[in-house]
Amino acid sequence: MIKKLIIFHGLGKKSADEWYQTLARTAENMGYKSSIPDLPSSAKPNLELTYRMTTKDYQLNSNTTLVGHSSGAVLILGILQKLPPNIVIDKVILIAGFVDPFLTDQLHSYVPRKDYAALFPQTWEWKKIKKSAKSFVIIYSSNDPYVQSRHALELHTHLGGQIVKIPNAGHFGISTGGEKFKKFEKLLDYLQ
Repeated sequence: MIKKLIIFHGLGKKSADEWYQTLARTAENMGYKSSIPDLPSSAKPNLELTYRMTTKDYQLNSNTTLVGHSSGAVLILGILQKLPPNIVIDKVILIAGFVDPFLTDQLHSYVPRKDYAALFPQTWEWKKIKKSAKSFVIIYSSNDPYVQSRHALELHTHLGGQIVKIPNAGHFGISTGGEKFKKFEKLLDYLQ
């Protein structure tokens, strides 16, 4: 079966932003069929809408790799929690993911906490999430201006997998990490 890659963008982003298109094209050269959906309600991420869109438009299975950036990573966690128990994803790569809406003051100076109201499930069911994927890679930066390191550490505590700290990467976007995030080539190491 063909390997599938689905990339979930962050809050306020689109499929054409940041490193998403470059990753998708490069992954296709590695044998993946890549997709980057423009997520519903991008300014105020909504788990229920995203779950419905994802399960309607994509057949998730053991050949699927999910990559999520920021709120896209949180949406992936919520999708894994909601999946039927017989569906197990191959790999999940979470970049600058978080576990609650208590992010940095810098972020909340222009993104109110209430904009995350529909992003999280009522409670996290970590055992279910962990059973819904064969492996996890959790990537975070030492100088992320929006997401504190505690989020990555908590994700790793609950999910295990590989945790990767990338110095001076900001929030893994052009505005916080520089022009290198037009490509984010290091991410390819984790698709192998």
